[in-house]
Amino acid sequence: MQSLIKTCALSLMVAGLTACGGSGGGGKKPDPSPIPSSSSSSIGQSSSSSIVPSSSSVASSSAPASSAAPVSSSTPASSSEASSSIASSVAAGSESTLAATSYTNYSVAEIENCGVNINAANKTFAFFADYDGGIQNQSVSSLNFSGWNHATNGSTTEWVNLKNAGNIYNFNTSAAVNNSCNGVDTINIVLVKKVADWDRQHANGFERSILSYGYKFGDIENLVLDLKINSTKTNIPSASTLKTTYASYVSAATVDAMDSGKVNIGITLHDGGNLNAAIIVELDQNTLKDKWVRVTIPVKNLTFYSEVNYVRTNKTLADLSNVVIKRGLFVGETRTGAVLRGNINPWNASVPETFKEADISFKKIEFQLK
Repeated sequence: MQSLIKTCALSLMVAGLTACGGSGGGGKKPDPSPIPSSSSSSIGQSSSSSIVPSSSSVASSSAPASSAAPVSSSTPASSSEASSSIASSVAAGSESTLAATSYTNYSVAEIENCGVNINAANKTFAFFADYDGGIQNQSVSSLNFSGWNHATNGSTTEWVNLKNAGNIYNFNTSAAVNNSCNGVDTINIVLVKKVADWDRQHANGFERSILSYGYKFGDIENLVLDLKINSTKTNIPSASTLKTTYASYVSAATVDAMDSGKVNIGITLHDGGNLNAAIIVELDQNTLKDKWVRVTIPVKNLTFYSEVNYVRTNKTLADLSNVVIKRGLFVGETRTGAVLRGNINPWNASVPETFKEADISFKKIEFQLK
């Protein structure tokens, strides 16, 4: 049986999402355009891969999307060159990965024999993982995980277009046995991102505190996520649907610049103050649904920045190398981290809301250490 390893758990979660985090709250008035000029349709997609990524940084606060860091190109490196297949275990029939597709800021590989004969590798620190011999259905709240869900705030009009009842989007305080991966424990959540309004734009999400472990940004080589997009409750509006819905509010080009109708997961590491490192990963739910995949993100490829009153200042890994990571955060996102509100002037409550709903199971979130 598989289970969650408490002693290896690492929290990648960032606190203080005002409009998107557990602390609730609305957003401040943004700059006129919430979509960075660099987040244009120049973000590439791989025609030869089932993974269509984007690598913009996560907007870690409820700041209007105008404060989002610019999006760098996610065009697959060397025309979607695939790295050699790397097995995660030498034992025959054990969990392994197929050839990875490398992108500008991360790589993605499908997992075979999910959950079979899995053990912690050397020089790793698990934010969340279930290895052989662990305890099943373990409490994640005891590991300093927490989450929020604004969809149960009693505002029926705000959430009327969600596909499920509000409590479906809760963060569960215990992991659950997952029969699609040899019975390992997984964190399961339907992540929700608003498309139009920045108030509570991250309707839910989860985070974890790891300050006591003392890991610094400079200690980490890669961030690794093993996850599955569950088709059951995933509902992502296509770009064409968004263009139709918002035709009287914004141009088609504005929609294209913001989102491409794929699953996006925003990840932010945070020092508890103003320093952050973030990325948005994009996966094509149409081809990856119900498949386990491994996402490997070199930490050097994160976007580093400080943020004060929704104003960001670019930083480098060298600037944060000796800074201790306090928390890590996971949310649903658009491709760029932006919403449409900054492009709708004047804004009014009659603008319809649309939601991206991504049903995700996480079986491992891990730091590979230097």
